[in-house]
Amino acid sequence: MPDKKTLQSVVRTFTVLELLDEYGELGITEISEMLSFDKSTVFRIISTLKSLGYVAQNPFNSKYSNSYKLFEIGSNVARKTGLPQLAYPFMHELSKATGEAVNLAVRDGTKALYISKIESTDTIKVCMNLGQTIPLYCTALGKSLIAFLPENGVRELLRNERFIQYTSNTIKDIETLLRELKEVRRLGYSVDNEEHIKNIYCIGAPIFDVSNNVIAALSLALPKFRFDENPRREDLYYLVRDTARRFSCTLGWHDNMKLEAFG
Repeated sequence: MPDKKTLQSVVRTFTVLELLDEYGELGITEISEMLSFDKSTVFRIISTLKSLGYVAQNPFNSKYSNSYKLFEIGSNVARKTGLPQLAYPFMHELSKATGEAVNLAVRDGTKALYISKIESTDTIKVCMNLGQTIPLYCTALGKSLIAFLPENGVRELLRNERFIQYTSNTIKDIETLLRELKEVRRLGYSVDNEEHIKNIYCIGAPIFDVSNNVIAALSLALPKFRFDENPRREDLYYLVRDTARRFSCTLGWHDNMKLEAFG
């Protein structure tokens, strides 16, 4: 039985918008057949959405597609609310599940910039300062931020990078980094195994927007001994990756983009 609190006309309208989002461009008859709506109903919905600027019509084949207005609304939410606020529920969930530090960063030139964090509940913890920057080439956050750039883009971005050796595990050159970024793309997560700070282990994952671009990265940071002693440490990789994916979905990234992003 339909929920008395829902307006079926609104439900039908958003069903049409979601169908156009999935297929890109459709005609009135196609929408009618795919949704089992009367053509007259589809015509009224499309006409209304077009008049409001949410749907555009292709003048060459008369088919309809979603306009950029919905994208603008979504972008305004991200701009007004801010990524840290949008990310907080996911960061809090990850922190609660692990008891470890959770960080959010964006790329700032050749560095990763911390914009949000939740500290570990343990007395021995990893502490990073908001506004602090870290290298891209030897941190989990940094690798996730650049892993989905074209190879020539990574080379250009880091052409003047000195690849400072912070520890004996630090990546030494661009070729080694590119090989590791390939693994990040394959697995969907990145790792910093005492590469930037000795005795610190980090797992990162990229956050995608509606255009399948990486706009931020999420990470879990903990002392290396605690990672090694965790009997379910392998689960942490997928927990971080899946948390970042779910957050990406709230920004307009779709599950059907996974093959392209993580294939």
